[in-house]
Amino acid sequence: MSEPSPTRPRSERARTAILAATRDLVAEVGYEQMSIEGIAARAHVGKQTIYRWWKSKSAILAECVLEGLILPSRELPPDTGDLRDDLLVWFRGALHELGDPANASLLRGLVSAAADDPDLAAVLYERLTGPQEASMAARLREAEADGEIDSALTSTAVIEMLFGTIVYRILSRLDVGPDLADGLIDTLFDGLRGAK
Repeated sequence: MSEPSPTRPRSERARTAILAATRDLVAEVGYEQMSIEGIAARAHVGKQTIYRWWKSKSAILAECVLEGLILPSRELPPDTGDLRDDLLVWFRGALHELGDPANASLLRGLVSAAADDPDLAAVLYERLTGPQEASMAARLREAEADGEIDSALTSTAVIEMLFGTIVYRILSRLDVGPDLADGLIDTLFDGLRGAK
């Protein structure tokens, strides 16, 4: 996340304008085509104002996400009593959202931001992936208690398989259509049931 300069406090009006400009430009031209110059022009601030508070456009993008301006996190679907179907619904929805070219561009920007800044990566995990992992862990514990699954797979492993597939395919610019969900969830669910 950005930090205000010790010599000049951050203007909340300028910060809000910069985040709004970033949100709008990502929607209009995509993350890859967006530039600091474009953000500054849209927000009516100087580039130096942006660089005083953020290291890169990916850091601004990350703050937009953390503020809930773009790419809200997905919660797990309600527990219907069928873990496989619940996971399939959730994963298809995630693939559908992230398969949109604008959202795929956003995800590439977030990966770039996290790679550039370990502290930011930790915050993104805490605010985005962490809550989903906690929901997944609770859902898997319930399924195990109900005898629906018998597995040594942790919720962390499940999240890493699902999110790792999405991130790998988006970074490689491969298809992430909803059809990808069926085969992956079947394979994962075999593991969750302890299939050999």
